[in-house]
Amino acid sequence: MSIIDRHILARFFVNYAILFALLFIFAVAIDVILSLDRFVDAAREIEGDQAGGLRIAWRLLVVTFDFEGPRLFQFYAYLNGLTAVGAMGFTLAQMVRHRELTAIMASGVSLYRLAMPFIVAVFVLSVLQLVNQEAVLPRLAPLLLRDHGRIGEKGLQTFEIAFTPDSAGHLLQAPDFNPQTQTLTLPTYLERDAQGRTVRRIAADSARWSEADKSWLLSNGSVVTLSSDVPASQPEDSGAEVIRKRGIERFVTDLTPHVLLVRQYAQFASMLSLSQINQMLQASHVADRDALLRYRYSRFSSVLINLLVLWLTLPCFLLREPANLLRQSVQAAFLAIPATVGSAIGMMVDMPGIPPAASVFLPVVVLMLMCLFPWTFFKT
Repeated sequence: MSIIDRHILARFFVNYAILFALLFIFAVAIDVILSLDRFVDAAREIEGDQAGGLRIAWRLLVVTFDFEGPRLFQFYAYLNGLTAVGAMGFTLAQMVRHRELTAIMASGVSLYRLAMPFIVAVFVLSVLQLVNQEAVLPRLAPLLLRDHGRIGEKGLQTFEIAFTPDSAGHLLQAPDFNPQTQTLTLPTYLERDAQGRTVRRIAADSARWSEADKSWLLSNGSVVTLSSDVPASQPEDSGAEVIRKRGIERFVTDLTPHVLLVRQYAQFASMLSLSQINQMLQASHVADRDALLRYRYSRFSSVLINLLVLWLTLPCFLLREPANLLRQSVQAAFLAIPATVGSAIGMMVDMPGIPPAASVFLPVVVLMLMCLFPWTFFKT
């Protein structure tokens, strides 16, 4: 690595850190100002009505950090590409202003060579984005799904599981599901035959998910096997023939806690790791398959999109001679923002007749074609 490479990379990462911090603080400030009453109410609820002003103020800072802190990693996943473009623009604008590019070209170095440190830097940031999505966001997902009505809570509240079919057509129902403990309260699991008639009914006081066993472990569980001519809605004590009633310790279904959360909160799927997505693809209901496939392949297409958006905007600042930097910045923003937003939408939109594995890479193809024009007329 040459001296000029280290010089460019150092400036780029410093500008990236400053720009990212300013954008995040700005976003947090707006969110806190718009929902200040809810943050204050949450602080008062935790400390009590008799607490003094200093305790309330301290608790307000704590609940604000607790609520907004995990969003730092989500913010990085969403705005890494645009922030990198901004850092590139600031870095090259400083070099243009101080005539550094002119001196570098006078030494015989091509502007194409100066583009390489930025490509390498964005690739490294994109790899960190993958690590963030694989290792960090899945752990923080319950915190990130909290809305402003749940400020101060340690995770998602319990919610009801209505009759939900699994891939085998069996039904799971529970009045409450606690995502933090991965526990169902009073679950009922109905196993059905090909005609949709219940052949076994499993019930328990509670069920806790075991990742090691890939099953729900039951507390005081029981299973009732019905004859095929007994209606599913007929009570046990109505005289219907019951073949067998016995205890049961577990039942196996592909309705894992991740699947239940995805069906309750659609945005949770974007925070799953690739291994979790693959597990769900092997067992989840077919209705979720296309969306999960798009989330899986978009992890890799997003890396290419970040690189291509940077490549698209580099000619705006890699200049042989001084220029109006404000005009160049507006031009870069006009290219980068629609390209990034449009690519994000294009990766998630269901395109009839096109497999998800191909549709998520269509924005990559479009950006590659867009990059040809500015670099064809690029002067170096």
